[in-house]
Amino acid sequence: MQNAISEILNGIPKGKVFDSHYVISQLIKYHSDVYLTFASGINASSDRTLAVHGQIGKEIAKFESGLISRIANMSWSENIHGNSSECTAWEKL
Repeated sequence: MQNAISEILNGIPKGKVFDSHYVISQLIKYHSDVYLTFASGINASSDRTLAVHGQIGKEIAKFESGLISRIANMSWSENIHGNSSECTAWEKL
């Protein structure tokens, strides 16, 4: 998962703001096997998608203070179901 996320983050231009929804959509589009393998390892009694995407957010956060910086404000963007919601946002360093 870390290699796939790193590849996605390295493709974002310096200074651009992005969110977890963007990274997740890129994972599904270009790294679906990695996404599915990661998702299969997450135990959740309910709302499995939310649990998996929360864990992916934690994986993205591992790149803070190096490749990305978390910004104070949350983004408002579409999730994989096409529903708008708040989402953690970062800036590419």
